[in-house]
Amino acid sequence: MDQIISISTIAYCGYDLETALEQISKIGDGYVELDAIEGISEHFEPSDFQDGSFKKKISTMMKGLHLSSIAFSGHMDLSREGIVPTFEKRMRFAKEFDIKIINTFSGPLERIDLFYKNIKSIEQLAKSKNLIVALETHGDIISDKSSIGVLERINSENVKINYDFVNTFHAAKGRIDLEEDFRSMLPYIAHIHLKDTIFERDRWHFTQIGKGIIDYRGIFKELRNSRKKIPMCVELPFTLEVEETGVTKKILASLKIDQINKTIRDSISFVRELWESV
Repeated sequence: MDQIISISTIAYCGYDLETALEQISKIGDGYVELDAIEGISEHFEPSDFQDGSFKKKISTMMKGLHLSSIAFSGHMDLSREGIVPTFEKRMRFAKEFDIKIINTFSGPLERIDLFYKNIKSIEQLAKSKNLIVALETHGDIISDKSSIGVLERINSENVKINYDFVNTFHAAKGRIDLEEDFRSMLPYIAHIHLKDTIFERDRWHFTQIGKGIIDYRGIFKELRNSRKKIPMCVELPFTLEVEETGVTKKILASLKIDQINKTIRDSISFVRELWESV
């Protein structure tokens, strides 16, 4: 299989980063997406991005476990006043770890003017560091193909999309053709998050890929036909759930390690088999 699939450390929210890396090294093909999603799931403290000893420790551990990263979940709200210097620290971290893509939120639509102001500076920083800032489809400034105008206005090879199918589905309250939407956004996509969702007990829960509502067969056909090589990441946020209103809530309890590992393995097996069959 020539398709790169990373595993996000978000599945191990509630466990320390060292534990997450050790487990991922046993499961995957050597690719990990480190997780620092502000306010949701963070394996880093803000001070870690400037802590040389911490960064050396993680770098040494990753090398020892034969792990590398293509993308980094450095998600922040880019529509906030004064966010650029803070986000730059995450960009610098990505560069130091030889990571090419940093994924992030954009921010609420009501602050889109401030977002455009900030993204102008961030785009210049990304260009200077040879990074791609991938704006995640999240139901905010970037949601689905209706957001293409934002990318056209930015007009940069250093600012692209991280397409997250479940986020897009949730934001649209299920009223969306994901295959068609993905096709429309393909020219702007630099990275993909794979996960799945199922509706139980009046809310959406994240589940093993292939056990939920997302039909990836047509999506994978679109990607294969495009001949674009877009890296994917299995991102399974087990400690989160989404209410019908679209509000994301944190669940306090973490799953047991064996359960997390099995669900990731089964998800990756499903993705690989489906990819080879389309």
